[in-house]
Order: sequence, then structure tokens, then C-alpha cells
Amino acid sequence: MKTYKTIYDKIYAGASDADLETIGGYAALIPELVLGHDPLIAIMVDDFEKNGFKINKSVVNKCLFTADHFAPPASVERANILKKFLDFSFKNKITGLKIYEGICHQLMVEHSGIKPFSYIIGSDSHTCTAGALCCLAAGYGTMDILHALVRGFIYEKKFPVIKVAFNNAAPEFIDGRDIGLMLIKKIGEGGANNTALEYFDESGTLAMDDRFSTACAAVETGAAGAIFSADNILVNYIAERGGAPEFDAAAIKQYYRNISFEYDGVINADLADMTPLIAVPHDFSNIVEAGSLKKNITLDQVFIGSCASGRLLDFKRMCALINKLEAKKRGRIYKSAAADNDGGGIRRNKKTRLIITPASQTVFIKAMKAGYIEKLINFGAVITNPSCGPCGGIDKGILADNETCLTTATRNFKGRMGPPTSSVYISSAATAIYSAYTGIISDWKELFNAR
Repeated sequence: MKTYKTIYDKIYAGASDADLETIGGYAALIPELVLGHDPLIAIMVDDFEKNGFKINKSVVNKCLFTADHFAPPASVERANILKKFLDFSFKNKITGLKIYEGICHQLMVEHSGIKPFSYIIGSDSHTCTAGALCCLAAGYGTMDILHALVRGFIYEKKFPVIKVAFNNAAPEFIDGRDIGLMLIKKIGEGGANNTALEYFDESGTLAMDDRFSTACAAVETGAAGAIFSADNILVNYIAERGGAPEFDAAAIKQYYRNISFEYDGVINADLADMTPLIAVPHDFSNIVEAGSLKKNITLDQVFIGSCASGRLLDFKRMCALINKLEAKKRGRIYKSAAADNDGGGIRRNKKTRLIITPASQTVFIKAMKAGYIEKLINFGAVITNPSCGPCGGIDKGILADNETCLTTATRNFKGRMGPPTSSVYISSAATAIYSAYTGIISDWKELFNAR
């Protein structure tokens, strides 16, 4: 029986096509899914059609294309880009086409066609989010995706693998966004270049929504992939999502039987010691504790959403923080995130705009049924349709000159959400919702330390 050192090695080998030549250490890998979104697929259309290309029959039913960036478009230019994308998708009979249904990476992990241990490629760097499903998932450039669509495979080399072990349970309001920031701080932005990461939840406490956010942030470390080891938490998620009835504890044991779990390095992360973190503009690697920031960073806007956030657990935690504020107002004792949802007049700071974007329509509907949407609207939030929104400076929340935003989104480069004079800080949803209340960047732990 052939043996493998890591989960990554086995997935890589399973995707390799032995009938195709390895070139310069790059093997031909056949993806189980090709993810594409409106602006980047539109970029390749002219080259595709000019050369008379056709989508490979082996790939056409593996495509998941989403209209999520220009959703809906806010200018004629973007409307024309969207039209080019949609015309291409309809012409090529892409059955996996999602229009305005949510952010591509969330739709990807909700997609019943994705099974654990798969190789997934996408036209966006945060495709690594699917690593939470115990998949090897990575983003590629438009020309790489074009090659995969036409030829049915992509060339990729194999990388060394670093193990990341998560130990102990995190505090109640620490989430996957905080964990992602912690890893970037520990590894360094680009510090994992030319390696892959394998995450092991040895605490057994990380919910799938937190794993999605953590895996999403791996690209900022430079990692070629970030695979969460499969466990019962993943088994339960797949069962609820549907699409892989054969995936269970026995299937995991069978898949792991010839993996020795030997790594080129190990990183240990104690979640119990974590505290809310902030990425300071305009450098994603400049990550500090929220409580260490000066107390006068006034916020013009808070945006909670993007592929790094806006999931159901984020909504639950935001509402639980509001419950805490309401309990404090009434002189009551806060008990847990399951506190009642009884209103109470607590609202955001009147000078701080609050925009919240669910990651998908599925998340939106579940959040409505749970009462989260109503509570957040009463808190003063604007709830937008599921889309990328202002994350990349696209629409529905672009900043003005010299404005400051705290966001859960993916990046904080200069000019990311507006003009170069604007500033973007990054945090978790809990930190963001509490800061929307105070009007300045604040540490929600203040609520629990107050007497």
C-alpha cells in the first residue's frame, strides 16, 4: 500500500493525472470543482473566444460560477462586465451558475457537490476557504483557470506541509476571524510562502463557521492551501448540508489509514489565551490586541461581511453582544450567548454607519428565522443583499475621503474600500458590533470586566 506523509500529499496524489507528463516538478492535477466569479471570468472571455476554445466536457459540470462581486452592478461599466460573464456562462451551458445568491466562497462550501478530500481551484485567492471541508483548495490566476476549463487540468507543484494544532477552547466571543488574524500574526504575512498548512482542531470545539473564516485567512500567510483535518464536526456539517452520505467517521479512518502525519514543521496555538485582535492600516501584518489601541479611533463606518465573515454564527454572536449591552442597561446579569432576544432600545453610535452583509441567501434566511436580522435592524444596521459589497471597494458602502472603517473583510490595503486617504481596520464580528455601539474601536472584553 502506498503511504503518504500528510493529508495534503494524499489529496495532491489523488488529483494527479499519471497519463500526463510532469513538467519542471509541476504535475497535472484534475480538479473536482472549478470556482469562478463575474469579474475574473469576464477577463478571460475575449481570449477564450478569440482562440475558438471550448470548455472541456470533463469540466463543464464541475463549474460553479457566481455573480457576487457586481451584485447588482452599480455602474454601466460593471453592468457590462456582468453581462459578458452571464452571456459566457449561458452560452457554455454552465449548470452551476448562481446569480446574486451569495459570495462565491460561501456558496462553494454550501455546495452539495463538494466532498471532503477533493482538489478545488478557483479564480479568487480566498478559494482556500474550502480547506475547512478537508479539501485542498487554492485560488489561481485567470489564465490558469482558462487552461483548466479548456484542458481539464491545471499544473501545480507539491509543497512542504506545516501542521497547525489548535489547543483548548477559545473564549466565548473569539471567532474564526480572530484565529485567522492570530495565525497571520504568528506566521507573518506571506510567511508560509511555498508551503501548505494542515489545521488540527485538537480542542474539538471549532464550529464550521469559524473554520471557514480561519481557512479563508490562510492566503494572507502565503500558504498554497489550508486543510482542516476531518472530524465529527465536519461529518455533522456534511450530513446537514447533504451531498455525501458515505462520509462518516469510518470513511475518515479509511482515508487516513495510509497517512503517517509527518510534517516539516509544527505550530501550536492555544485558543484559550486568545484576545480580540485588530489589523491596523495599511498593513495586514500589523496585528495588535484590540485593547492596546488608543481610545480615540473614531469610526465613520463598520462593515460586517465578506467571505471572511457574515455567517450564521457571526449573526448569533453579534446579537449576543447586543443582549449583553441590553442586560447591562437593565442591571441584569449576562449569562451566555443564548441570552433572550427581547429588544431594549440599544442602538449603534449615531455617527457610525453600520452595514451588515450575510454571506449567502441561505445564511440570510436562517438569520431572519432566528430573529437576528430584526434585532440588528433595531440596533441601527443596514442589511444588504448577500454579495461582496464594499470589501473590495465595489459598492454598498464605499468610504469617502479621510473616513475610517472597521470591518471583518479580508484586506486593509490603502484604497481598499475607497480613496487612498481612507483607513480600514480589520476585526472579528463581535469586536465590530461592539465598536459600532461605542463609535470607536473598542475591546468587547470591557463589557465583561465592568462592575
